[in-house]
Amino acid sequence: MKKVVISALPLLLVSYNPAVFAKQNQISQTIVENSDDEVNNQDDVIVVTSPIPKISKPQSVDSAQITQMNTGDGNITDLLKTSPAVQMSNSSYNGMTQGEIKPADISIHGNTSYQNNYQLDGVSFNNDVDPVDPGLGVTNTRVDSDEQGLYIDSRLINEIKLYDNNIPVEYGGFTGGVVDVISRHWNHETNGSIFYRRTHSSWNKTHVDPAINFDSSANDASHPSRFQPKYSKQNFGGWFETGITDNLGLMFAASRRESDISSVTYQGPSLLLEGDDLIEIRKNGGMKNQTRVSDNFSSKFTWYASDQTIVNISANYSKYDNYSFAATVANSGYDTKHNGLSMALQLMHEFDFAKLDVTTSYQMLEDKRTNDQNYFVTLVDYSDWRNPVQYHSGGVGNLTTKQNNWGFKSKLEFMPINWLNVTHEPSMGFELTKTKARYIRNEDFYRYTYTGTWDSLPWLSFADHASVFQAGRYQASYDNYTLFADDTMQYGRLTVRPGIRIDYDSFIKDANLAPRLVTSFDAFGNGNTVLTTGFNRYYGRTMMAYALYGAQNAGLKNCYYFCTPGQVDEDWISSSDFEGLDSLSTPYNDEISLGIEQIVDNSLWQLQYVHRKSYDEVRSRPKYNNGRSNVRTFDNSGRSKHDTVSLTVKNRLPIEFYHAEHTASASISWQQSKSNSPKELGYAHYDPANNVRHDKVWYNGKIINASDLPATDFNIPVKVNVELTSKIPEYDLTLYNLLQWQSSRHQAVRYSNQYYIDPNTGNKMAKYEKERFASTFRWDTKLGWTPSFAKGANFSVEVNNILNKKNVIDRYVYGADKVGNDRVVNAYAPGRQFWIQVGYDF
Repeated sequence: MKKVVISALPLLLVSYNPAVFAKQNQISQTIVENSDDEVNNQDDVIVVTSPIPKISKPQSVDSAQITQMNTGDGNITDLLKTSPAVQMSNSSYNGMTQGEIKPADISIHGNTSYQNNYQLDGVSFNNDVDPVDPGLGVTNTRVDSDEQGLYIDSRLINEIKLYDNNIPVEYGGFTGGVVDVISRHWNHETNGSIFYRRTHSSWNKTHVDPAINFDSSANDASHPSRFQPKYSKQNFGGWFETGITDNLGLMFAASRRESDISSVTYQGPSLLLEGDDLIEIRKNGGMKNQTRVSDNFSSKFTWYASDQTIVNISANYSKYDNYSFAATVANSGYDTKHNGLSMALQLMHEFDFAKLDVTTSYQMLEDKRTNDQNYFVTLVDYSDWRNPVQYHSGGVGNLTTKQNNWGFKSKLEFMPINWLNVTHEPSMGFELTKTKARYIRNEDFYRYTYTGTWDSLPWLSFADHASVFQAGRYQASYDNYTLFADDTMQYGRLTVRPGIRIDYDSFIKDANLAPRLVTSFDAFGNGNTVLTTGFNRYYGRTMMAYALYGAQNAGLKNCYYFCTPGQVDEDWISSSDFEGLDSLSTPYNDEISLGIEQIVDNSLWQLQYVHRKSYDEVRSRPKYNNGRSNVRTFDNSGRSKHDTVSLTVKNRLPIEFYHAEHTASASISWQQSKSNSPKELGYAHYDPANNVRHDKVWYNGKIINASDLPATDFNIPVKVNVELTSKIPEYDLTLYNLLQWQSSRHQAVRYSNQYYIDPNTGNKMAKYEKERFASTFRWDTKLGWTPSFAKGANFSVEVNNILNKKNVIDRYVYGADKVGNDRVVNAYAPGRQFWIQVGYDF
């Protein structure tokens, strides 16, 4: 009897070494081809590749699929919009702001968008310095930022993976899910690609509520980019890889995404300070571009030191620049820059008994805002004393926030071993992270209010009211320590993976124990019917905003009457709305999942149920609820729950039909979320009113528990996605189609921060209306042409919302009607959009 055994050890490097991958495939194929003869000769052939099936199967999109899909602005979250686990924010695709290019927020299984873990090659790139938009527009105390520290261009990556349930213990720092981005690396070849893309407002349709004057002249100081009727976007970039030696290679990628938004500038009298004097300068107005620029640069050296050792050295730099101004305020321009730098050294070594993966990393994130005029002046003009008019001039203040992370992570995956008829595949590891954050105001920022007339300016030496945010530097830091271990065990048709993760950080000072258990059962032993269950706990992130919030209003002083510009004395009153943090715990949620996977001929069917309960979510509220003061504090009063049921079906191999290859997938999902506070605002949500009950709300005509309030965002109940990709080799064409239907929904909406007072008890509580939104339908398509005679040149046209459907996505208050009541208007998703692209692959 002759046995041929293929060791599993070399196959562990398959995903990293294409040469090894090809060689192993060749060996395996030869053995399979000769297997019949070997069996006839009573010989046993044993091919060992992966003894234990993987339980956690992330949803993934690779570079080939990304090339075929509609990619729009090229953000990685756009690639996840068809996932049954993902909900996009209702405001993410507002048709009135099509000039924006920043990534859209996503919620995974009902959790807040900032509680997802974004990783690039295993290193987190989350921004933990105040990543939440509180819905207040542009403010003096915070820099507009985002939960993603790097605005990665999806066209430059190798693959993106989404872990949304039964997530392995090596991943932590989330209550939503893990978005794992895998960058390109040297593939033992020399090749590359370049591209250029463009769209324009004149190519696209915009649906607007008729009650709105859709004109950039209505953009005010707090929302300087609310209306964007005219814009132009272009993207260009590419990637290149080559070998330096036989075992050392380099990959480099770069891209730029630009948007110019034509906007009305202020016209009329402008206020400036010259010493103590307030003077008038006339502004002529006109049109000027607001700009958005996002740059990405990445490089990776890959060294195949031996058959057992691989070393990767990578660097990624992301830069985003936003220049905006308000049409209703003079000298209101401000420039916000976001810089992100990430560097990592990864060592992978294969021992005889295990595979070791060690990564050390450094990350720097910075948000910086500079103003054209670093003070703000208001004149209340009483030239017509019956109808006083306010004139404004200035910006919102120069600010800088910085975050630095140092990390070290090690993971050891042992080779499968047999003990008592059970196959074990254990793994273990640890992680150390040091985070330091700073809040910097380099110079005093003043706000002045004057009362008088334009003719009286020379005599207005004193302001009626003034505020100052004094210069200062504040910092906070914490260390995070993690241990994790699991063991994937297989006995017959049953696979079980128990695991444990322990996290401790020096800010919260809690040792968080996260048990995770997943089981899988192969019903008939042939892999065609697999049942899966999971019971898991996930702990979230620690926002540095908790520690730095005191810095936002630190140094705030107010002056009332006879205020001299630029002179702070003992008569200025210190004003702070912060008294320190109460004891906080780390937010966490518990997950129960059930699933069945069924292979039917050439199709794969997946039915899944995921239930999440969230605890200790951080919220901010008045420290006192008795009218004493509006002092804010944080606590762990947030609670929410979420359910998802989804069915996904796709063909396993392309279907040949009419001289074309077709790949199709479809999904339908039902989701329901409830939360006792607005998810989209998270810990930044603050209701300054006193004597308000936070455990009760008024909703749809009655008082209910706040925990039973339906989600106010990320709340589509039923979603249907159908994707079809057709390759037509005869004409060098690829056609991609995406059909998306979203059911009607009832949404809790709070207009103008309204309150309800219970006449029986006198209790005051937030008041929500029940609004119905109709179902929506959208059809996106992309046609790509790669003519064989063009030697690598390619062309494509993307059309989003090809039927130009008028889809309502949200409602909000905008102004007042003729009798003074709030005017409620609709916000619509973009209409039909066109993108064109040319490229060259070599």
